[in-house]
Order: sequence, then structure tokens, then C-alpha cells
Amino acid sequence: MRTRSLVNAWRLLRSGDLAGLGRRIVARVTRLGGNRPVRYGPWRDAHVVLTDQDRARIAGLAAGLSERPSFTLVVEVGADTDPGLLGSTLESAAAQAWPEWVAYLATDADLADGLTGDLTAAVAAVGDPRIRITGPEPQALGDWVAWVPVGDLLHEACLFALADGIAHSPGAAVAYTDNDHVDARGRFSLPHNKPDWNPDLLLGQDYLGGLVAYRGDVVAGAGVESAHERALRATGGLTGAEVLHVPHVLYSSRVDGADLSWTRGTHIRWPLPDPAPKVSVLIPSRDQGRLLERCVASLIGDDAVTDYPEIEIVLVDHESTEPRARAVIDALAADPAHTVVTFSGPFNFAAMVNRATEVATGEMFVLLNNDTEAISPGWLTEMVGHLSRPEVGVVGALLLFSDGTIQHAGVHPGVGGLMGHGHKHRRGDDPGYFGRLSVAHEVAAVTGACLGVTRANWERLGGLDEENLAVAYNDIDLCLRARAAGLRVVLTPHAVLHHHESVSRGFDDDPASNERLAGEVAAMRERWGDQLDVDPAYSPNLTLTGNDFNLAEHPRVEPVWIGSEDGIINHG
Repeated sequence: MRTRSLVNAWRLLRSGDLAGLGRRIVARVTRLGGNRPVRYGPWRDAHVVLTDQDRARIAGLAAGLSERPSFTLVVEVGADTDPGLLGSTLESAAAQAWPEWVAYLATDADLADGLTGDLTAAVAAVGDPRIRITGPEPQALGDWVAWVPVGDLLHEACLFALADGIAHSPGAAVAYTDNDHVDARGRFSLPHNKPDWNPDLLLGQDYLGGLVAYRGDVVAGAGVESAHERALRATGGLTGAEVLHVPHVLYSSRVDGADLSWTRGTHIRWPLPDPAPKVSVLIPSRDQGRLLERCVASLIGDDAVTDYPEIEIVLVDHESTEPRARAVIDALAADPAHTVVTFSGPFNFAAMVNRATEVATGEMFVLLNNDTEAISPGWLTEMVGHLSRPEVGVVGALLLFSDGTIQHAGVHPGVGGLMGHGHKHRRGDDPGYFGRLSVAHEVAAVTGACLGVTRANWERLGGLDEENLAVAYNDIDLCLRARAAGLRVVLTPHAVLHHHESVSRGFDDDPASNERLAGEVAAMRERWGDQLDVDPAYSPNLTLTGNDFNLAEHPRVEPVWIGSEDGIINHG
């Protein structure tokens, strides 16, 4: 990619609230996105529906698998079960390319005396001896167990793809696929292209369903429970290596009457320590008194929006001369509860933040741009709750432009360039892709415009890289180092601020700045290589040419039967 394209990608990431620049950004994204989303019908025909050649290759690959995992499909039926829907589900099981399966019809109390005539006829019409009738709980389970609601359909390669994935992931205890939805007329729509293992996302919503296969031992002895309860219990304590995601649409959930309420999610509130830890809010700033005044007033004082009890502001002043800015700075300097640090020389965001941490006294740090403004009272309480969790390294917030549309809701590698913001320019109350913005979840990175980290983790990670990443990507680099250390980077949509973006610093239009930015891009690529492409919150089936979660014209990961000899292949 040319340097100019990388420069533009960074501008898309860090700027865009000026009318003229905003119009150019929208125009650029529109051109990149090909003007219209990819339609699912043709996409499904090209990338989901099997050809005869695909079937032949799957048969050969299936015969050659030395490990032969068996699957138990549990289909729960009752007196009100629709025989036609039951028949469709069982026919999709009977059509599986992988032969190692049985299906148990788990009957409820209303069917204690056996299936009704219509249901018996539906089972007989399929005519597969692997379909068996049991009581409410199957008496014997295979190596792997999956619950299949009546009316849902398994893609004919579903169990084979799971078997192949399990064979290549010997530590896996849970496996799931992507899915779409099918209506009463057999029309397919609403593909849910899921991220890899994202435990915070699962806490808030059951993003794993439709089809989830569990190793028998992790669900042994389970009583009656919802699909979400089952997923939470089975995955508790598992690592990413133990949860297998097969990133292909291999299952269709019935949409008529289906419960899609899970997409609204649940706000998980993490308790604060007692007493609440002091938070040092670190604000690099230069002039722009109006913005700085609004930022500080939203944090402290009689009219503050923020309701957190222990805040220390550490403001790093970069040679401010504007009277309105000086008034705010001087007032903070005169208040013993807060600190002002002076900084001279060329603009270096990373160095300014590092200097702030050297004098900060809080147990937790929140990096905050001077062009932000708190608009939700509990935003800092929300962030501190997540930061108090030992598994979390960095926390970011939902940032809105002044017009209420989304500026930042997590950073995604490769979107529009090196890094990009997902959901950008959607309404601030938009639930996001399949309800993503209704729950906290892991992301690849968050912006330093509002970034929380504990003092202990800051010191462990070594702060920001002020030598190689003075202005751009120092926040992304910190997040990548946190993830490399085994810590989570969490985006919470329940901490909401305005971001009057980059007005205080302007944009890199001069040659020296462009040269510096190109060097920072090169430093990131050299340091992180392929790790820049790892995203716990995105799917290889989604586009990289826009921030709208639309389908990619061509998936970046093809299924095993598309020209690969040794498992899933990545097309970059």
C-alpha cells in the first residue's frame, strides 16, 4: 500500500469532524465500499452453497480424517412441535457429509407416552436409523453434543467442517460456526458472521448460537438450561485455544418467531473496589481554551457530569498562550487536588502522557483528549469496574461526534487501511452489528482519546513508545502489547463521551508530518507483522473497505474443501 493511502487511513482513524474533511471521508469510504453493500443471496450462492466438485472433495477429505469425532444432535420436541419443521431439521441431519452422528429426539413430559402420529410420520419419512427417540435427557452422548432447535437447518458440510476443525485443534472443548436465518418460505438472510472467541461478548449476549458443539465432558450432568446458560457454564475458564470457531455459514436458524432478543444484550456491571481507587485523568493540551474548558468542567466542579468520587486531573500543557486556555490551566495549577505539567518542544503525544504518569498519584490512569466531554455520569465508574478485573489490561469508551453519531466504538485492523473504526458515523444509540454495541466486548484496540489502564499494567507494559510512535499508533501499540501479555482490551458502550475530534491539534498536511507518519506506520508493521491482522471482534467474511460490517466480496478465509490440503486456508 502506498504511503499516501496509509496516511489517509490514519486520518480516517483519528480525524473527521470538520465538515469539509468529513465530506471527503464519506466520499472515500463510499468509493472504497463499491457504493453499495454486497447482496447476501448471490454471496450465499457463491460461498455457501456446495457444488458437486465441493461434495466430491469433502467426501475424500472426510474419508481421510484419522480422527473420527462423533456428534450427538439433541432435538427437543413437544406436543406442539410442527411435524413439517421437525422433518426439515431431521432431513438436514440425514444429508450430512460426515457420517459419525446420531440425533436424539428429547421429548417433554407431554409426550411421555410417545410421539404423536404426525411426529412419528415425520421421523419415519426421513428414514434414517441414526434418529432415535429418548426422554427429556439423552441417555448416551457421543464425543460431541449439539442442541438443534426444531426448524433449524444444518448445512450439509456442517458436521464435516466441525470434525475437520476438531481434528486440527486437539485441545478444543467447544466449537461453533457462523449462521444465517431461514424463513417459512425457505429464504435465507441475516448472516451472522461471528468473531473468534470473545468471552466478554458472550457474557453480555449469546453470540455463539445457532450451532454450538460441546465436548461431552463439558456438558455432562447438565440439567435443563437455556442455550446462553449452557454456553456460559461450558466455557467458564476456557482459553481461546479451547474454543474453536469455524468461520463459515454452516447453519441456518429459523427466523419466524425466533427469539432475537439476545441481540439486545445484558449490561454486566462490575463492582468497584471499596474504597473506590483514585483515577488520574491525563490530559495533554495546547491552547483551544473553549474545548479544554468543556472537558474539565465535565469532570470536576459543581456542574460536572462525571459522578466518580476520586478524580485527579494531570494536565500536560504544551506551551499554551491563549488566555481562555491559560485560565483553565492556572486554575488547575492552583488546586492541590490536581497537577499541571509543562511540556516544550515538538508535539509528542506519547511523551506528554508518559510525563503525566510520572507525577500522577492515582491507582488507575485514564488518557483523555482535551477535545472530549463526558456526557454520561457513570462513564468513569463503568471503566474502573472493568479495569478492576485482573484479566483486563485496557478499556476504551464509546465516543460520539458532536452531532451524536459514532466516532469510536473500537478499532479494527485492516479496515480502510492499517486500522479503522467500526460502526463509524452510525447513530449513537445504534445497537451495532447483531447488538454488538449493547454489550462490552473485546476488541483489537481502542483509541487513546479515552483509554483506561491501571498503574500496575502501565508499568508492566512500559507506557507509550515516545521514540518510534510519537503521535500516531502509540495507543494501538499499547493495546497490542497488552494482548500479547495475555490481557484483554475491552470496549464498553456504557461509557459514553463526546469527542470533538482532533480540533485541538489539526491535521498532518505538511511534508514533515507525513514523513513522520510514514515512519510510524513502518514501525508498527515491523514490530507487529501479521499480529496487526488479528481481530477478536471481526470476521473474515466482513469487508475491510468500509466500517459498516457489510459482507466482503470474497471471504478472506476459505473452507477446507476449497483447494487446501491441510485445513482452513487464509487468503489475507
